[in-house]
Amino acid sequence: MGRAARRLFASRLRALRETTYPVKVTQDQLAAALGKGKPLSSAAISMWENGEVDKWPSESRLVQYALIFSLPRGPSLTPHPSDASTLDKPARIRFHRLRAELLELRDGAEREARLERSAPRALDVNELWHHDRAEKLVVVAPELPATGTAESDRGYVRLARYGDLDAFFEMFVALTRMGYHNLSHRSAREPGIGTERNLVLVGGPVGNPLTLTFGHLLGLPFEPDAVAAGAANLFRLPDGTPVRPRVLGQSQVVEDIGLFVRAANPTNPEADLTICTGSYTYGALGAVRLFTDPRHGAGNVAVVRERLGQARAFAVLFRVNVIDGRVPVPRLPGSLIECRAL
Repeated sequence: MGRAARRLFASRLRALRETTYPVKVTQDQLAAALGKGKPLSSAAISMWENGEVDKWPSESRLVQYALIFSLPRGPSLTPHPSDASTLDKPARIRFHRLRAELLELRDGAEREARLERSAPRALDVNELWHHDRAEKLVVVAPELPATGTAESDRGYVRLARYGDLDAFFEMFVALTRMGYHNLSHRSAREPGIGTERNLVLVGGPVGNPLTLTFGHLLGLPFEPDAVAAGAANLFRLPDGTPVRPRVLGQSQVVEDIGLFVRAANPTNPEADLTICTGSYTYGALGAVRLFTDPRHGAGNVAVVRERLGQARAFAVLFRVNVIDGRVPVPRLPGSLIECRAL
């Protein structure tokens, strides 16, 4: 997005100072006049006249601008009237026109800046996240087994029921960063999810039954091989070959398996369904990072497109390195096990 409105506002402020009177008003002179006994630095004037900086005078400052530059006086700007009632009729007309113009220019600059902030940054853009940023998007986290904490208990925290919390949190933050402003989240067994919406499902079928249900409806080529409580989700390739994480000793996971799925929502073809899961929680986190990472997400999408063209529905099975509990962003094609169009 350009900065046309912000530059226009800044240049108008500068032009008022430099061209209203026969002798150019300095930034120090204007700062003294606007300060009215309260210190205002010339740096503030310089900042307001810089269309590359998103800082603007307040409405009350703009009223002062309009008062100062409505009078046919020279570069000595003090004293100046405190309100428009002391102006003669021609000056009062100039004041109202100039005040309206400056307020309109500032509104345009602020509106342009808000639109820029709500749009995804260039690094965050890849074709996978193409949704209308105003559409409802629900992130569904897996739900941990009940611990006996009731919602009526004083110590109850809603997020305490969420599983794969790292993956859920990073997905929600990534979508917020990319400009989605109609986001909500639920745990898998909460009411009010609305299965016909754009959905992002985080976690495996044990904690997130929606992952199991939608995976069945989509006919995923990489079916979980084990979904017992407490066990890892072990995937199988279409030919039946098992794909297992690597575990050192009894518990140190050094390589997990991640699965990312993007497809039309089977209950509403106009909406999208995204699944991020893995054998362990590391794989789910890797699936979140695979296509949302600002540096590598778009490149990973490009690798999938090289293999599957513009297929809207696809599933990607890949390896996820785990280093002392940390999950670096998976990089395709090096991490790729297999990808399939659905």
